[in-house]
Amino acid sequence: MVSKKIGVVLTLLFAILSVITSDLLWHRFGNLVFIQLIAILVIAAIGEHYVSGKGYYNYTEINGLFLGRVPLWIPLMWTFAIQGSFVFLLILGFNSSEAVALSGVICASLDFYFIEPMLSRRMGMWLWNSVENGYFRFVPPRINRFTAPVGNYFTWMIFPLILNAFLHYSNLILTLI
Repeated sequence: MVSKKIGVVLTLLFAILSVITSDLLWHRFGNLVFIQLIAILVIAAIGEHYVSGKGYYNYTEINGLFLGRVPLWIPLMWTFAIQGSFVFLLILGFNSSEAVALSGVICASLDFYFIEPMLSRRMGMWLWNSVENGYFRFVPPRINRFTAPVGNYFTWMIFPLILNAFLHYSNLILTLI
């Protein structure tokens, strides 16, 4: 039997890290953080459920606790990555606009250099499948030789940008009112 302990540990770890990043952002952006948090969790859970249901990848039993087809820790990891990249850049001294723009690059890099190689390829927590007529079928196969399809990295770049932009620009609008 495959041990599900790693999935349970990851769920607890990312829950704690998500609380920390949400708290750090709350001190600067107030209650908007809760809207962003809920948006991240909902988009991640529904998006992962939908895309995995299309056959692009399937999660293995090692992931522990599931909500539908999605391991519980995955939306929490999305929360930590999206908020954590923003917090990290703010701590480094970038202004909010710069941090928004760079958060997608940080998350895509995190996925490219750590998440996919370590958690998918090495640990086998999910397996990628070739899908005919997939979303990014226009990408030539000779270019698409990464651990995951190109669209995966695009997603890791665009969602942090959108969700952190929501936080920054909503706060900016509220301060002008």
